[in-house]
Amino acid sequence: MLYLIGLGLQPQHLTLEALNAIKGCSIVLLETYTSRYSLGTKEELEQLIEKKVQPVNRKKVEEDFAVILGKAKKENIALLVFGNPLVATTHIQLILDAQKDKIPIKLIPGISILDLVGKTGLDVYKFGRITTIVFQDPQYHPDSFFDVIEKNSANDLHSLCLLDIQSEEDRLMKIPEAIEILEKIAKKKNSTILEKNLLIGLYSVGNSKEKILSGTARELKKFSSTAKPQSLIVCAALNEKEKESLQVLKGAAI
Repeated sequence: MLYLIGLGLQPQHLTLEALNAIKGCSIVLLETYTSRYSLGTKEELEQLIEKKVQPVNRKKVEEDFAVILGKAKKENIALLVFGNPLVATTHIQLILDAQKDKIPIKLIPGISILDLVGKTGLDVYKFGRITTIVFQDPQYHPDSFFDVIEKNSANDLHSLCLLDIQSEEDRLMKIPEAIEILEKIAKKKNSTILEKNLLIGLYSVGNSKEKILSGTARELKKFSSTAKPQSLIVCAALNEKEKESLQVLKGAAI
């Protein structure tokens, strides 16, 4: 059987169901390219589950997963995913592939950033489609995530923007980088969305040192933080309760 298990945002988020499942697996893989712990290490996880884990990158999961599925026909294998495995489309495809090959699969969810956006004071029912702001280079500079933000805003919906990870280089995008990318695209598209919309920065949400800051694009660009991972919310129009909550958040941590 293949177990697709969400780890949450720190080792202590692991559920008893997940822990029991992992202990019954002969192979434990850790997917390293979609996210990271906000607090804690792989070694702490290994101590908790009393097993060694094998880190696997995007290529191993997306291109070589047939090998893993083949092993899952004969033994229990766990693929551990930071946060909740159902957030990324990659993991949905793994479920479909396993079902196609008639391989038993069990999904065990975990806490993700989606479960904690309510800490911002925003109405969770007012969030639109989630998107990811990706690193840009001369050969690869997509901007479809900007279109998602604009469409959400046009429908009075907030946009939760996850930030890109280049796991091979252990590089996680920071909020100032994300804002600069958005500003360049906005200039190219003659968009004023960053000028008229409030932004909220999420820094290492899920641990005791998390920060949640609200402000303009210029204000958040000035705030430097090494906390990882980081996410960005581009707010749409705010209702009165949201305005009250964000007034408390303005320039403060909770």
